[in-house]
Amino acid sequence: MYKRILVAIDATPTDENRSALKRTEQIGLLTGGTVYVLHVARSHIVPGDITGGAGLGVRSAADDVEVEDRNVVQAFVDQLSAAGIDAHGEMVSATEHDIASVIVQRAKELDVDLLVLGHQHHRGAGSVFRSSVAEQVIHQYPPISILLARPPTVG
Repeated sequence: MYKRILVAIDATPTDENRSALKRTEQIGLLTGGTVYVLHVARSHIVPGDITGGAGLGVRSAADDVEVEDRNVVQAFVDQLSAAGIDAHGEMVSATEHDIASVIVQRAKELDVDLLVLGHQHHRGAGSVFRSSVAEQVIHQYPPISILLARPPTVG
């Protein structure tokens, strides 16, 4: 059934991420499948990077959000592994407009049977009029099952 599962996470600790991971863990335990945890970090080019402005795009260690993101991915992989699931994690970078395409491409490359996303996956502030990454993934009609994991209801 679902022997290869890809869960695409946003590194922000939210109920939605926890819900997606919990559902992935449950399915992984039921099927004995391998779980791949993917975080697509947003990369962007700023004018200073192109024009040779101050810093040439070099950031200090204090500005390195990638370390925090990597720790979140590692924590998810560790949690799945502790539950007895064969789990692997990776981080890739993409511009905001390419995140959905990167997720679908990795799903194809890994030959997964199931893709797990949070319902509002990667919907950040200021994106009221843009579709979420989950919606963009669905509109690419990938030939795999997709689970949109909503956070648990309160009340």
